[in-house]
Amino acid sequence: MKIKIINTQKLKEKYVKSTIQEYTKRLSAYCKVEYVETKNPAKEISFKSYVIKIKKEGEELSSEQLAEKIEQLGVSGNSNITILLGADNIEADCVLSISRMDIDINILLIIICEQIYRAYRIINNAPYHK
Repeated sequence: MKIKIINTQKLKEKYVKSTIQEYTKRLSAYCKVEYVETKNPAKEISFKSYVIKIKKEGEELSSEQLAEKIEQLGVSGNSNITILLGADNIEADCVLSISRMDIDINILLIIICEQIYRAYRIINNAPYHK
């Protein structure tokens, strides 16, 4: 499976970039993760990709529910997932919320990477702290 995280904002914090790299490395055992910053996210979305938009008004899922969703997408033949941040003008197959509160983009990216990693640990019945 390939997961592409698209952010419409430019990151300036080194700790966020290194955290994304660390989770990308950890996830390489399960899937390929690509992080992209762009002002034109539509150009980065494969037409076959299942698009998930992150917005505070979206559906809230537990870690287990996210794992189930990712697993079901893989089983149903959706091997490409695109996660959009800050792209309000693009249609999505699913809109998810991390929190109803406003969250800084740096923290939001870390949470998304961590939850993807947690989902794959759940899918593979691997231990993960709670």
